[in-house]
Amino acid sequence: MVNSNLHFKSWPQDLPHTLKASSQTLYENLVFTALKFPDRKALIYNGTSLTYKSLFEQVRIIGGFLAGVETINPGDRVILYMQNSPQFIISYYAILGANCVIVPVNPMLQPAEVEHIILDSGAKFVITAAELLDKIIQSVSQRKASNIKILVTTHLDSLQKKFNVKLSGGTKEKKAKFQEGNLYQWNTILKRSGSELKHVRELSDLAIIPYTSGTTGKPKGCEHTYKSVNAVVQAYSKWLPLPNGAKILTTLPLFHVTGMQNSMNVPIFRGDTIILMSRWDVNEALYLIKEHRIQSWRSITTSIIDLISVFDPEIHDLSSLVSIGGGGAPMPVTAAKKLKTIASLDYIEAYGMTETMAPTHINPPKKPKLGSIGIPIFNVDARIIDIDSDEQLEAHAVGELVVAGPQVFLGYWNHSRATESAFLYIEGKKFLKTGDLGYFDLEGYFYIVDRLKRMISYSGFKVWPAEIESILYDHPDIKEVCIIGVADKRTGEKVKAVIVLRDNIDELDLITLKAWCGVRMAKYKMPKIFEIREELPKNRIGKILWRQVT
Repeated sequence: MVNSNLHFKSWPQDLPHTLKASSQTLYENLVFTALKFPDRKALIYNGTSLTYKSLFEQVRIIGGFLAGVETINPGDRVILYMQNSPQFIISYYAILGANCVIVPVNPMLQPAEVEHIILDSGAKFVITAAELLDKIIQSVSQRKASNIKILVTTHLDSLQKKFNVKLSGGTKEKKAKFQEGNLYQWNTILKRSGSELKHVRELSDLAIIPYTSGTTGKPKGCEHTYKSVNAVVQAYSKWLPLPNGAKILTTLPLFHVTGMQNSMNVPIFRGDTIILMSRWDVNEALYLIKEHRIQSWRSITTSIIDLISVFDPEIHDLSSLVSIGGGGAPMPVTAAKKLKTIASLDYIEAYGMTETMAPTHINPPKKPKLGSIGIPIFNVDARIIDIDSDEQLEAHAVGELVVAGPQVFLGYWNHSRATESAFLYIEGKKFLKTGDLGYFDLEGYFYIVDRLKRMISYSGFKVWPAEIESILYDHPDIKEVCIIGVADKRTGEKVKAVIVLRDNIDELDLITLKAWCGVRMAKYKMPKIFEIREELPKNRIGKILWRQVT
């Protein structure tokens, strides 16, 4: 019999082993905090701050507007497509307040990629930023969806005394091409007097459908309920050793579940102050840590490597930090030791998936192990199984990591077969197959050693080779292609394309090919290395043996 409770040996002594499920929805978390701490700063962004009272007031106005759109009904999906900004946070909670479902979309995605998500989710409304409006209109135009409505904002809309900013000429031009009455301006809506939102949702209702790619290459929506999202919010809030009203540096993208949870939903639940960055910039981050006396920062490995490479004790000050952590890619031991030297803190590594709404495992703050993803958190049951027989394995035996817990998603939106294949039952309990190979030690710490699924991790972003290959096969000069990941000290991995040209093609202009890729896929998905070969290794039936490609 496999002991699935070994991790309790390393459990923080002051914490219970389980947590009772929250009776509040995610939206009600904000309502509660705004009532409890109305005058506390909720967020600071480029010198502008919003109190929880002000934040909630804007959520109420935007949410009331959405609820009043006659084509939108409870449970309808709303696309949220923008970089980190106060408007992202306001829109996020406004969508929930209006009883709709958030579909967060990576702002780096190109029109064809966005179009797929719009089509698959059946979204009727989009909230976006002016610099992305062109992409959204292309996506909508391609599918000829005249019923799609768009609310557009600019970054200046979030700054104090800037609500009279007019749309740029380019935006006006796009508006003229778009169906009249279907494009709304953020600053115009925000001037309205909002009505009381009638938020009526059950914990079992869908709240968020973040999209993740799969081995088939097509992004799939992960169905998360208020219960699954709040399970992580509660767990993080209990696990992190932070003082009341802490200052949180938010650099991770909020469209991604990791940043969404630990850098937005958790601080709002706790009543912390979010110091928000739109894009990662190491010098700005170091300035903000010193200026605002930041106490917690969740990041990816790439950002930590950037920070330790430029840190100067004569200029920078990390003494306010109480906790640093993150995940997305293994933390190099040398980088973790350097961080400990300059910040006197251990990097608290965690592990999770879009399917689990962020972590299932975190290192104990007072007893972390370098190289480990930590131990299963509250109410999580994690096992290692043999990849062929599904038999449970003992300590130190490598197999596939499977997890069960309240944060596990319901399934893939509109993909019943993929949902069925994602789960298995052990002792009558439903477990999610993570696709990651790992093991656990005798103290219950888990380690990831490889991937069962074919996936590349570039600076924390997941890149699925099948998706990139399917795009490259559309190029008229490419006969065969294999996408692989190659090690990179800064980003963890980078994307490499190994290409075989068509018989009548002697050479390929790589500059032109890169430009061709640039309009068809997000920048982080684009191959950083292109290599032309005469042939690719294959098995007897002609299938490319991607594991043999280097």
